[in-house]
Amino acid sequence: MRQVMHQPISLLQIISFGCVTVLLTLFQPHPTVSAQQMIGATTHETGGAVTQGRRIGSSDLSNLYPMKSLETKDVQTSTQKSHRLIRKPQNAPIASIERSTADSTLLGSSSTPAQSLQTNSTTSQPKEPSLLNRSVGVAAPLSTITVTPLSATAMQFNAAGTATTGTMPLSPAAAGGSSGSGNAGGRSMSRLASEMPGLAQLISPTSTPVVSINPAIGASPTSLSFTAQQGGSTPTVQTLSISNTSGGTLSWTASNSAQWLTLSTTGGTGNGIITLTATTGTLTAGTYNGAITLTASGASSMTVPVIFTITAAPVPPAIGASPTALSFTAAQGGTNPANQAITISNTGGGTLSWSASENAAWLTLSPASGSGAGTVTLSAATGTLATGSHSGAVTLSGGSSVTPVTVPVTFTITATPNITLNPSSLTYAATEGAANPANQTVSLTTTGGTSSWAVSDDVSWLAVSPASGSNSNTLTASVNTTGLAVGPHTGTITVSAAGVSSKTVAVTLTVNAPATSSADLTWNANTESDLAGYKVYRATASGTYGVPVATLTGNVTNYVATGLQVGTTYFFVVTAYDTNGNESSASNEVSKSIF
Repeated sequence: MRQVMHQPISLLQIISFGCVTVLLTLFQPHPTVSAQQMIGATTHETGGAVTQGRRIGSSDLSNLYPMKSLETKDVQTSTQKSHRLIRKPQNAPIASIERSTADSTLLGSSSTPAQSLQTNSTTSQPKEPSLLNRSVGVAAPLSTITVTPLSATAMQFNAAGTATTGTMPLSPAAAGGSSGSGNAGGRSMSRLASEMPGLAQLISPTSTPVVSINPAIGASPTSLSFTAQQGGSTPTVQTLSISNTSGGTLSWTASNSAQWLTLSTTGGTGNGIITLTATTGTLTAGTYNGAITLTASGASSMTVPVIFTITAAPVPPAIGASPTALSFTAAQGGTNPANQAITISNTGGGTLSWSASENAAWLTLSPASGSGAGTVTLSAATGTLATGSHSGAVTLSGGSSVTPVTVPVTFTITATPNITLNPSSLTYAATEGAANPANQTVSLTTTGGTSSWAVSDDVSWLAVSPASGSNSNTLTASVNTTGLAVGPHTGTITVSAAGVSSKTVAVTLTVNAPATSSADLTWNANTESDLAGYKVYRATASGTYGVPVATLTGNVTNYVATGLQVGTTYFFVVTAYDTNGNESSASNEVSKSIF
């Protein structure tokens, strides 16, 4: 065979064609067989021995071609004859060769062991070599021949006859290659392929890419997102480009899953553009997910996600005012009431710049504007206002984005207050040493509105109640004569009120000397056991006593003599008497002059 390979190139092509024909002959009987099942249709002729129509299996190959070492191969090489090529009918299918991934059966693994296989220095080969196992070394996984009907012109030669598709495992090149000289061992499949271009094309046929004629949907971008402020304007529209990324004609439709999303078109043919509009509407702050689904006949559908982010609207400033209403009260023509104030605060966000205004001539504000928190002072002037209620308002403003706040103000003008006391004077009369005179009253009447008043007096012997009050009332005046000398005493009751001149009541107390008088007598007690009581004697001259003026029972040691006339001197003695009526001598004499 090696001698044939050195012939001109035309002869090499003929030999390649013959080898291919021999391989095809192996596949004619069975459409699909494996190396363990194939019945070969190839006729080999080597040294006059012919083998036909045998099933080639992993065990049959070992039995048919016993292995021997490369040392014996050198002798056989010199007597080897050329292969006789058997031509087959034209238009035969061409076989392509692939490595099998399903069959891991090793060549030469039959029940009858092959002669010593060596993996390093020697390589075994069949006794009668053939094209399929010329270079079998160590046992290795087989490749698979896949027979696919192709036109003979694709390989640039014609073959007679027909063949069906089948597979046959082939042994790959021995690991490590063949040892010895160039003719030693067999040729590997890769070496045969390098020497036979036709066989190389069978082993690795040129693959022709399959061109799809179906359309495919392309979309750009593959996702979209919108952002808007809650309650704000609609965000800028966006576009989605549709294209056909394959063959054929693309007729597409588009739909969306979100109510807030609007598509400018829902279908088209070929390339197209969809304009997307996202509407904020009544959407609250948050993230909303939607999707555009693109479909087309003969193409896989495509989904383009759409995200709509609604951000919370910024909080504008807001005016807070305290108190929310004010009222003033003053007397007509009187003094102005005290000032009052409104406290301003920002109850919202951002920065508050405010201004204050009023709608009443009698009302004055200070200051009229400010920023942030502040205080506005209100002043009300009575001026020439008539009696009655007057209304006004303070308006606090903060710009176009701020709701103004109105604080109502009421100014009440009352009639000029007045206090009347009746009676305007009080007179008391008392006897020295006698009881205090009876209390007297004063009617206090107020006019011109409510007025608070207070009562005072300027002498210790005079007292008035109540000491204060409002509106009309009754005052009670009392006097105490204790310790007062005989004669007249005077005092004043004063009633005062704000905005009203004070009113007074004059009080006069006269202490008179009593018409009669009295004298208190006291003595030492008698110690006798039969004491029954005492007798008191009175006379206007010394030593001239008559009957007793008083007889006292028991051990009493004092007596009050009453009815004594003013301007007279009286004399007194006391005696004791017992149970038998016996009376003692008189005590010493005492006297008292009544003036």
